[in-house]
Amino acid sequence: MAVFAPVITNYPPQKISGDSLEPPCPEHILGTDELGMDIWSQICYGARMSLTIGLAVAFIAGFGGGAIGILAGYIGGHVDQGLMRVIDVTMALPSFPLLIVISAFLGPSILNVILILVIFSWAKPARIARSQTLSLKKNNYIIAARNYGAKPFYLLRKHIFPEVLPVLFVLVIGISSHAIIAEAGLAFLGLGDPTSKSWGMMLNHATSFRSIYFTPYWQWWLLPPLFMLIFLLICLAFISRDMERILDPKLKIKKGF
Repeated sequence: MAVFAPVITNYPPQKISGDSLEPPCPEHILGTDELGMDIWSQICYGARMSLTIGLAVAFIAGFGGGAIGILAGYIGGHVDQGLMRVIDVTMALPSFPLLIVISAFLGPSILNVILILVIFSWAKPARIARSQTLSLKKNNYIIAARNYGAKPFYLLRKHIFPEVLPVLFVLVIGISSHAIIAEAGLAFLGLGDPTSKSWGMMLNHATSFRSIYFTPYWQWWLLPPLFMLIFLLICLAFISRDMERILDPKLKIKKGF
């Protein structure tokens, strides 16, 4: 849907293409909003925005935090201890209330939303990557390679990072789900970028209409982005579960069950 949005829609998402609050019809299969903009177009292009934010936060926080955790776990000493204190503080903070405060302070912007979500999402992959690295560097083949003169960069690139990478992929999917939920929550509260057409902003615009719950408008204006958001999160949850089962043999379901 996100990739083929220009093909499967007839109107740009921000173009007034019909009457205000027009019900579903052949020209507008999900009707229009109060400005006359096509809701189906907003759904399709909103998928792009929600996925862009979710994947951007997931890749930056997942692989960036993972790289920090790998380096800290391999180096050890004061670097490792300092990182653990930072991670403990970050994970102890009430993330969503702070997201609201910081978003209100920085102002509505897609880049600000991504930056804020990354700040509160990197700690978990860093902690898990550090734990994996501490376990891996005790293996005999890594100790033997180090004794034979293997450089730290070589050990990290050839032995440690490839072992930690599958775990980071699973974490990236989980982080993307949390980022999409957080962005939708911020947008719903009016702290998202008002110029974007994410599903969260669609929910914000719909619920801002005073009589939305006392008219049939909610059926084609409020429910579609809500259903799409829930459907996407369920799909990501299934993908994360299946990837975890593939990467961890202990979680594989036996045949016949």
